[in-house]
Amino acid sequence: MLPHLVALQPSVQPECFVLDEVECTLGRGPVCEVVVPFAYVSRVHSRIRLIGGRFQIHDRQSVNGTYVNGELVRGVHVLTNHDLIGLGEAGPHLTYVDPDPTQYMATRLTYDEHAMRFSLGSTKLDLTPNQFRLLRLLARQRGQVCSREQCAEAVWGTEYAPGMDATTLDRLISTLRATLRQADPSTRFIVTRPGLGYALADAA
Repeated sequence: MLPHLVALQPSVQPECFVLDEVECTLGRGPVCEVVVPFAYVSRVHSRIRLIGGRFQIHDRQSVNGTYVNGELVRGVHVLTNHDLIGLGEAGPHLTYVDPDPTQYMATRLTYDEHAMRFSLGSTKLDLTPNQFRLLRLLARQRGQVCSREQCAEAVWGTEYAPGMDATTLDRLISTLRATLRQADPSTRFIVTRPGLGYALADAA
């Protein structure tokens, strides 16, 4: 099967769109191949193109921007398996599925319990206290999905986590991903499992 887009919300049509052409458009207008019918979505919001054997998404100067995995796309983003796409908001409307993804050799993420420090290869990571607590949870639960509630409790504690705004955790996930990407731009470590939570994708 070819790479395809899967709708994550019932109003997004079609439910599954196969990427069998070199280009497709996403937006609320009926001229788009994938229609996301919300007022904050531009008529022609984003475009996906096949370039050099990889599908890339870029924003079409929309009013509210295009997001991948909760982060605003600036320029072009090369799509990888299970990327989450949001039009006009960080929350996802679609996911990109590649049935035959290229497997990569991940740079080893290590944790020194005595020094309480993470390293990515030979690079020591400079993490905020909240980033550290979140990454420590994911590392200890390597190979398992951590729910959003587990993540919030690990960072803010059981007393404060229930009252946290959902976007607070989203922002923390986003900044942690950015820190890891600075150390190794080619590797994606934190994987979002829609409706379940987050997992560490780093090789053991």
